[in-house]
Amino acid sequence: MRLLTSIHPSRLLAAACALAAVMAGSGCGAFDTPEARPCAWLDRGPDGTHETGPQTIVLMDRSPSVRPGRTTPPGNRVPDWTNTVLAAPELAPPAWEGGTLSAAAFDGTRATVSWEVDHAFVSPAKGNDTLKKDRRGARRHCLEKRLRELAAEAPGTGRTDILGALAAADDQLGSRRGRRRIVVATDGLTNTGCADLRTAGFDGAAEIEAAAKRCRTAGELPDLTGTDVHLVGIGHAARGTVPSSPQVAWLTTFWRGLCDATGASSCEVTAAARVRPVGKAPRASKPEPEVTFPAVAERRSGRQTTIILPGSVLFTTDRAELSGSAQKVLDDAARRITGLHPVSVAVFGHTDSRGSEQSGRRLSLARAQAVRAALAQRGITVASARGYSDDRPRCTPEYHDGAPDYAAMACNRRVEIAVTVRA
Repeated sequence: MRLLTSIHPSRLLAAACALAAVMAGSGCGAFDTPEARPCAWLDRGPDGTHETGPQTIVLMDRSPSVRPGRTTPPGNRVPDWTNTVLAAPELAPPAWEGGTLSAAAFDGTRATVSWEVDHAFVSPAKGNDTLKKDRRGARRHCLEKRLRELAAEAPGTGRTDILGALAAADDQLGSRRGRRRIVVATDGLTNTGCADLRTAGFDGAAEIEAAAKRCRTAGELPDLTGTDVHLVGIGHAARGTVPSSPQVAWLTTFWRGLCDATGASSCEVTAAARVRPVGKAPRASKPEPEVTFPAVAERRSGRQTTIILPGSVLFTTDRAELSGSAQKVLDDAARRITGLHPVSVAVFGHTDSRGSEQSGRRLSLARAQAVRAALAQRGITVASARGYSDDRPRCTPEYHDGAPDYAAMACNRRVEIAVTVRA
């Protein structure tokens, strides 16, 4: 007993560590400092001997649209990018091992992407199953803490440039061999460059094809050949109007189309996102040009009130079946109609000028009939339903010097409910 008590505690610690290394095959990095720095691995780059391991990149949208503003009521739910990306399979701790991990926040330009985690090498977890689980859990905790710090960073600009962030990620990946993957948490509401959505109609494949062509011509599409790309949280903004299900579906298709245009090996784009309640009032952030979604409008003239329902709120592209989110919109429309105490109600469908007149009339009539049936289910008697195709445009022109104006086209794809009241 005297012999043991005469040994300095640091020597006992070193001996215990050496014994653990022999038995479990693990190192003693946890004892590098008296306080132990379990997250120091996030600040260590590769040693040059792991050129073929997987490279994983995490990008967090920090632009103003994903951050609550001064007027956001406490308790409102906003995107939680940290938990959103950690739920991605690419961020499961075993997936990083033997490779490098990089992480950054982004906003309006490629130049403002700064790598807070820069090629951190992740050694394979060693030991028995229990030790591996504990070490992987500790690593995940370290990454979670760092990602929350990134998500809390103030925007450097008042814009959102997702393609710019992907280009910065391509620079970070470099020419090294091995699996390459990028996970991006973003609402998808880019408002600068070739993919600017501020004039988007959020309806139709032609608009997506035109954006891909425009970005290719502008040289703004990064070359992501050999890279797996996963965008999560699409459509989940912290401010502005909430998009309908068809609008979110269009937005995810938009980013899948642009991702495919980069040559990526795989493109997964999802609207799934974790959310959190707003706490105390946030600090003021830079203003940002808002990407708006087509919304329900109401117009009055004499004895008639016309309720205008955008096609992208009710239907998916070129279809006449009502979407799930359309039900809430039609509930609201039925309440408005009932409150007007109508003497008659009529429904009119409209399309844009693309396609044949025959197909336009067929689609516009089918959509008018679908809305008529939905209102009947809500106790509203509709006297007539007609399809006008593109005969009565609401927004003109649809073309400028031969180039299509997709926002004007989306404005014209609509269903109008004409409510006539007593004099």
